[in-house]
Amino acid sequence: MAAPDLSPDEVARNRITSHMNRAHSRELSHYLRHYANLSSRAASTPWLKDISLDAMTIAAGGLGGREFVIPFSPPLASLADARSRVIAMDADARKALGIRDVYVTAYEPPRGFDIVVFAAVAVYFLSYTTLAFVMPGTPFWRVLQAVFPGGPRSYRWLVKAIFWPVLGIHLGEVWWMHRSRLVPHGVDAGSLLWWQWIGTTFFEGACAFMRLDNVVAEKRKEKAAASH
Repeated sequence: MAAPDLSPDEVARNRITSHMNRAHSRELSHYLRHYANLSSRAASTPWLKDISLDAMTIAAGGLGGREFVIPFSPPLASLADARSRVIAMDADARKALGIRDVYVTAYEPPRGFDIVVFAAVAVYFLSYTTLAFVMPGTPFWRVLQAVFPGGPRSYRWLVKAIFWPVLGIHLGEVWWMHRSRLVPHGVDAGSLLWWQWIGTTFFEGACAFMRLDNVVAEKRKEKAAASH
């Protein structure tokens, strides 16, 4: 027996829910976080289950997750108005959540001078962790006597003396990367992408900030070009 023909509203509803679930899960998560006051973790893997003139019904945590009703205020005149309304609601949600309109979705590894900075900082922390091996009579001691100004004792003193300032600076840079770049550009804390940028920031500092800012600038250009 043939399935009954769908009404225009049912066709529109199916089209909207399919499109939102396929291409706009990030926006659905924003709705849950802002309008339903969920955390980013609780709002992960959202699923738009239904849309009407009055509201959207979104499940948090996938199709079988807990459902939340996000009302349209005022109600839609028709489902043809849904696109402009959900765009406006996402803009309001992003503004309230401190999320910008460009998302960082990939990690950009260091190149050129950035690699030099990364390596230099990594060598310093390696030097600190291997201080126990720099003792009189060891090969390390003899090498430092020959090549390091002031010899191995000066080396040990210097590596120890700057450890806490260096660690504090690099942890501060990591915190600022998280707060000022990763969160505003939609990178979830604890995700693989977050750890990649956080890890590289710990060793590179300003170089990582400049590289991420370049990524964002390129995405803004692409977005502007696509809008024309």
